[in-house]
Amino acid sequence: MNLIVDQGNTSVKIALFDKDGIVSVDVFELSSVEEIMLSIKKLNYCNAIYSTSSLPVNSLMATLKENSVTFVNLTYHTPLPIKVDYATPQTLGMDRVAAAVGAREVCGEVPTLVIDAGTAVTYDYLTPDGVYKGGNIAPGISMRLKALNHFTKSLPLVEVSNEYPLLGVDTNSAILSGVMSGVKYECEGYIAKISKKDTNLKVILTGGDHLLLYNQLKNSTFVPLIDDEYLVLKGLNAILRYNVEK
Repeated sequence: MNLIVDQGNTSVKIALFDKDGIVSVDVFELSSVEEIMLSIKKLNYCNAIYSTSSLPVNSLMATLKENSVTFVNLTYHTPLPIKVDYATPQTLGMDRVAAAVGAREVCGEVPTLVIDAGTAVTYDYLTPDGVYKGGNIAPGISMRLKALNHFTKSLPLVEVSNEYPLLGVDTNSAILSGVMSGVKYECEGYIAKISKKDTNLKVILTGGDHLLLYNQLKNSTFVPLIDDEYLVLKGLNAILRYNVEK
């Protein structure tokens, strides 16, 4: 059994995998470290991987290392089942690397664009032979809405919604349509540009707003779309498995 610990800025996902896939996923607040460690100690697992996009929690890492046959602290030095072709691998977010590895697991040996719609929207490209070629980072949906409110004197903070007109009929709908349409057209632009070069391109969406974007894009593109909320966890498990088998 493999234990996956994916630490974000405010929460920690704990997942168990067996040879057939995901067994369970639990989410904890990052502030409840003691609760997380108690929960981990109750689990039956053999190998573990720890990934963080924020400052590591040393006590959490120590607990994992102490209770694992094989423990992997994911960094840019960690051996991977894909090749990373990036000028500054030390600055590349491990969540983006894990998502690319997860895309390889889910989509196989085809050109793949990963769209991770979270706090930021990231676009990452993987070649058919498993080479990560980089990608782009843009503000996420909520960040765009908050920025319009924060950096202006009169624009309100609008809630995210899947329902909006093509052209706004009042300030709220104008903001929502501008942001949602902007993200949608941004995604469509990347998909159209890359699929011209790679006609068998697959697109996989993940992140907190993945379903929101999937519903917006599923009727506007002919490229196969996949939505997978556990893509990063699947990638982390694949990285762990690769290091156990080495």
